[in-house]
Amino acid sequence: MEHPLSLLDGFQLPLEGGRLLLKERRLWAPAAVPIGFSLLAFAVAVSLLVAHAGHLYQWATLWMPAPEAASWVAWLWVGPVKAASAILGALIFAVIAGVALLISFLVANVLASPFLDVLASRVEWIETGAVEEDAPSGLIGSGAEVLRSLREELCRAVFFLAVVGSLALLGFLIPGAHLLTGPSIVGFAIFFLPLDYASYTLDRRRYSFRQKRIWLMTNKRAAAGFGCAAFLICWVPGLNFLAIPLLVVGGTLLAIRNAPVQPDAPTSRVQA
Repeated sequence: MEHPLSLLDGFQLPLEGGRLLLKERRLWAPAAVPIGFSLLAFAVAVSLLVAHAGHLYQWATLWMPAPEAASWVAWLWVGPVKAASAILGALIFAVIAGVALLISFLVANVLASPFLDVLASRVEWIETGAVEEDAPSGLIGSGAEVLRSLREELCRAVFFLAVVGSLALLGFLIPGAHLLTGPSIVGFAIFFLPLDYASYTLDRRRYSFRQKRIWLMTNKRAAAGFGCAAFLICWVPGLNFLAIPLLVVGGTLLAIRNAPVQPDAPTSRVQA
């Protein structure tokens, strides 16, 4: 068994996935549809952010102090406080915008999940020469796999929204809680991203959600590296349009290079 991947190895996987996408033309077709969904999701998210930027910023900074200078001497401390508040408010708004983009990509993930499942299967075959799966063959089996991929991706999206929504609600109800809930949301997103994008491969092996969490914690250094790279990719203009297929390829590499043996979930190796 190979040694677990390091933090740096995990960080480099999306880049390796990008090189594999460019090199292997058989990956282009299943990657094209998710890119279209990504473009649509990104356009909608940015439009909503721009339209409601003022309200979002006001909500994010409502708890901050707003001191007024009664004399020129007071500006010696009022000025720095206002500057610090403006910088902190901009950072909080940036976190909100980042989470909004992640949510939009989750929606695109759900819509494109059958194509992403095919993409992950082809990547696994390219890397290993076979695809491990525990599913019936034939037309009925293919239809069941499409429904499975849609169901699993929807469940992951609901889980993400439930956790992020709860943290955001705490930040809204408790003044100053943004200072804790904001970083918590980012940290959760960083560990959710490898769980989400590796799941196409783990789902075919019939990993339960509990087994996936154990797998994630067993490989937490590589997962954290992958999650940091994935979070940054979602912010790079232009590259974020390619984020979904790029991260599915990287997540598949993460899964097959760190997948422990599951004696209680037998799989079959299918030649592509």
